Amino acid sequence: LGRWNLYAQGLIYLLTQPDKTHFRKTELAGIAVYFGWVLGTALSMPSWAESVGWVMLSHAVAGILHVQIVLSHWSMHTYEGRAYNGADDEWYVTTMRTTMNVATPPWLDWVHIGLQFQIEHHLFPRLPRHNLRIARDMVREVVEAHFPAGSAECKRLFPLGVAYHEPGFFAGNLEMWRVLRSAAYAARGAKRGEHGFWQSALWEGMSLAG
Repeated sequence: LGRWNLYAQGLIYLLTQPDKTHFRKTELAGIAVYFGWVLGTALSMPSWAESVGWVMLSHAVAGILHVQIVLSHWSMHTYEGRAYNGADDEWYVTTMRTTMNVATPPWLDWVHIGLQFQIEHHLFPRLPRHNLRIARDMVREVVEAHFPAGSAECKRLFPLGVAYHEPGFFAGNLEMWRVLRSAAYAARGAKRGEHGFWQSALWEGMSLAG
């Protein structure tokens, strides 16, 4: 479902243009070619069952990459319902606080396609993926120079006590599971009116409001 959501969000953004869009026609042309290729491949199957099965299986396999995306975000610091304009909310610091990388060997870069470098991707959104590993080394050097692990400033600014967080794939998934479990227990014990969930778009959607 995550991949279908990305399709929808991408098309909505390109068609409605809520912000300045670079190379919009090129993006739309690329999407058209992609969907044409997927449709053509699906229709080349001997039966409808195989066509549907191929589409679902191919997207399920690609869905593994979505684990990589959520892994780099869900276990980290999240929005607190306040304006992030204080002295400690500088963009660089906030990025380190809310995002983590996943440690992988270079020979697996073709599997993760750069998604394991979410810190660098957030700092430099338009940086090509083949340069992200190079940027990682540069960013890490700057972060460690300004926020040495274990220092008082590092402990004050970063909940984990480490500014540049980069666990392995399985260790990162374990961290994410623990955070989600903690959030689930907190939500289960919460009462109506204790926090903003009851006024959120998620609750309205679950309640079919509107």
